[in-house]
Amino acid sequence: MTPLDVLLLYNEPVLAADDPDAASEAGVLESVEAVTSALAARGHRYRKLAVGPSLPELLSRLATLAHPDVVFNLFEGLGGVGRGEAEITGLVELLGLPVTGSPAECLGLVRDKARTKWLLAGAGLPTPHFYFTSDSGTIDRAQTESLLEKGPVIVKPAHEDASLGIGPESIVTDLASLMRQVEVVQSRYGAVLVEQFVVGREFNAAVIALPHPELLPLAEIEFSGPGPQGWQIVTYDAKWAAGSAADRATPARCPANVDAATAARIGEIALAAFELVGCRDYARVDMRMDERGQIYILEINGNPDIGPSAGFARALRAAGMTYEDFVERLVKTAVDRGKADRPNG
Repeated sequence: MTPLDVLLLYNEPVLAADDPDAASEAGVLESVEAVTSALAARGHRYRKLAVGPSLPELLSRLATLAHPDVVFNLFEGLGGVGRGEAEITGLVELLGLPVTGSPAECLGLVRDKARTKWLLAGAGLPTPHFYFTSDSGTIDRAQTESLLEKGPVIVKPAHEDASLGIGPESIVTDLASLMRQVEVVQSRYGAVLVEQFVVGREFNAAVIALPHPELLPLAEIEFSGPGPQGWQIVTYDAKWAAGSAADRATPARCPANVDAATAARIGEIALAAFELVGCRDYARVDMRMDERGQIYILEINGNPDIGPSAGFARALRAAGMTYEDFVERLVKTAVDRGKADRPNG
């Protein structure tokens, strides 16, 4: 492939080291290092643009930069939360620059977990029953009690990913605990999703579309922590506190130890979800399966973490694809898409 001029766009970590969400925000730097190494290994030139909280500064820097051949989008949000992810991507698209990953419309949709779940349900794709409340809304007691009657529920931020706001206390079985947890999540992250908790196994389905959608080897979180089997979850500490008890209790197996029929069913659901919400290039669909074998979509990650230690990179390795090949295919697909989108391109 002809050497390209690549602009690497990512969020500049700004949280203090003692902030509870600092580890997840700083995680993007692992991806930045890995992607730049892969680009250099393939002979591409790259420039890095770290996006901070000042939008005027970003606009000024974009206006004075020589236009790259492609933008490699690793931007995840500002201040440790997803604020601005879709908007910054949309700005790049409005500038007419080819960009890797999902488009702004998709990123804005999947950050809104309630809207995504309504869309999934409307399309006939399985997702747990839930209740949504805004950042200032009060809990509807009747709807909440109705959910609790069916079993445990999980309380989580309605507009975040990366396990932000998720801990052992997120699973509740009584109204008092639920109300307390809603208040905790609401005070830090705003809108809240109260969702029927699926007791069972958890799977991650990584999808690439470079250019055509295909499923990478399925991964399963093989929980070994305390609590009843099937009640465990991937908490914030499990995801970001490397070497912690929570991390050690959530090993992932890829490929998953699952029969072919189940794997095919999960894959079919994942690909349908990928296309429904408008994902592009790569994504990850997280699901759980109950004791009856019923599969439920928990969430769809439009531009998931692609750092070398993340689950997506693990799935690439299981598929026999090198990290350099993945990065190369990403930029090539984005460049080709950009040429096709141009008038007379």
